[in-house]
Amino acid sequence: MIIKKLQENAQKYPNNIAFIINDKKITYKELYEKILYYGNLLKREGNSPVIIYSDKSIDSFIMIFSCLYAKRAYVPIGKCIPIDRLNKIKELTNSSIIIADDLKVLDKYKDLDIISNDNNIAYIIFTSGSTGEPKGVPISYDNLNNFINWINSLNPLNDYKNINVLNTAAFSFDLSDVDIYYSITNGHTLYGTDISFDNYSEIYDILENVDVAVMTPTFMKMCLLNPDFNESNYPKFKCVYFCGEQLDVNLVKKIYNKFPNINIINAYGPTEATSAVSAILIDESMLDYDLLPCGDINTSATKIEIVDDEIVLSGPSVFNGYINGNSIDKYYTGDLGYIDNNLLYCKGRKDNQIKFKGYRIELDDIQNNANKIDGVKDSIAIAKMNNNTVKSIKLFVITSKSLDYIYEELNKLIPSYMMPNSIEIVDHFPVNENGKIDRKAMMNL
Repeated sequence: MIIKKLQENAQKYPNNIAFIINDKKITYKELYEKILYYGNLLKREGNSPVIIYSDKSIDSFIMIFSCLYAKRAYVPIGKCIPIDRLNKIKELTNSSIIIADDLKVLDKYKDLDIISNDNNIAYIIFTSGSTGEPKGVPISYDNLNNFINWINSLNPLNDYKNINVLNTAAFSFDLSDVDIYYSITNGHTLYGTDISFDNYSEIYDILENVDVAVMTPTFMKMCLLNPDFNESNYPKFKCVYFCGEQLDVNLVKKIYNKFPNINIINAYGPTEATSAVSAILIDESMLDYDLLPCGDINTSATKIEIVDDEIVLSGPSVFNGYINGNSIDKYYTGDLGYIDNNLLYCKGRKDNQIKFKGYRIELDDIQNNANKIDGVKDSIAIAKMNNNTVKSIKLFVITSKSLDYIYEELNKLIPSYMMPNSIEIVDHFPVNENGKIDRKAMMNL
């Protein structure tokens, strides 16, 4: 379905820009030609998953679609991932090839014979695991096609023609599936950016060209730091799709104050269910309540039910199980929620998993890796909250080693987005009257 759409777009809009990333552009015609070339080379190299170890670039997107053409699962890994973790992922996927920043490494396979491949896995995204090891989520072509059909039918996204779509998420983070596949299957232009809090002022020049933005609430808060970011100065900006974090009522009010006519979509879904499974267009009547809905059950991509206060998913968007794990029929998300008048609400987590700046992080993953460091006796990672939103991560460590040493060693074990905002060395952890570690007390330290 995806490659067919790209072929159609290359024929219908050959000179239209498909991607603009860091001032580099590629047309639909050029994109499709490169997909055919590199896709056929991948068919000659083998049939194992292909690790794309790269930051966001035109080449990384070419590689994604070349893998889909070759029917080889792609494994997107950002450069923020430490080498040790990358090697673990290579081992888990049995990948025979890692493509970094130079696609020409594939040229050496052009004289080999094409290998037939009927693989049904489109991509594998690795998430934070509670054991301290990366956890692989294989998404099938059926899952992905179902997601594309759903996102393309979503109101008001289904009405837009010839628009510019903003991609803010790393391509190794499944929020990027929304803008990539929505944009590319509809013949839109995708603006990709690696802008972060360190250089956020650069985003405003890009936003002048954007009709639809896909982002986390955290990214929008960054955009609103500019008092000139409003409807008068950014008249093209007509819709924002939020996912990856809980959307706060107060943030929505601030957006409406700046952009009275904007469409705001609030979406929900875990990586295991192909990026997102439900969404709803927020209207001002919803702002009278503390919690915003994150989906309409009548238009969801898959079946959603509540079991003992937990959101449970099943159906065509849901994966079949983790790499080296058991197959599943239902996915118990670990998210607490409820359904009221056919609207889905998510109240938070029932475990130590958090969403921070759009990334899914297991606090146990941080702790378990910290405990691997020589000289660390024990550690506890705490998420500091404000209005159900994670504001920062703090790691408490019992050790005789220096703080600089702990930072240096932990950087070798976990991705940069998982690094705690602060680390404190302590002699012991506080306990409550039941003799258990008092996490609530630690949040105030």
